[in-house]
Amino acid sequence: MILRVEGGGITLVDLDDLTSLSAHILGAATIGDRGRLEDGHVWVSTQTLLELAGARAGDQRWRGGFDGMIDYARRHGWVDGDEVRMHVVGE
Repeated sequence: MILRVEGGGITLVDLDDLTSLSAHILGAATIGDRGRLEDGHVWVSTQTLLELAGARAGDQRWRGGFDGMIDYARRHGWVDGDEVRMHVVGE
């Protein structure tokens, strides 16, 4: 799953890839109040990710995979409270 940050806003793409979570920040775009940038990573709440996932968040099978991805991140120290850390990659 990719959090895509560009001039027009923030979207989630590759929603079916629940084995990876990264942020692509295009140009001079900023994450604004939807998260925070810190040391080459973006921190975003899981609630924000679910909101951006739209109707997919209501799909029980997809939600199980999403929760599994967040649990994996938690076991590796990439979750702080309700925020998950995503590595920023170039686009």
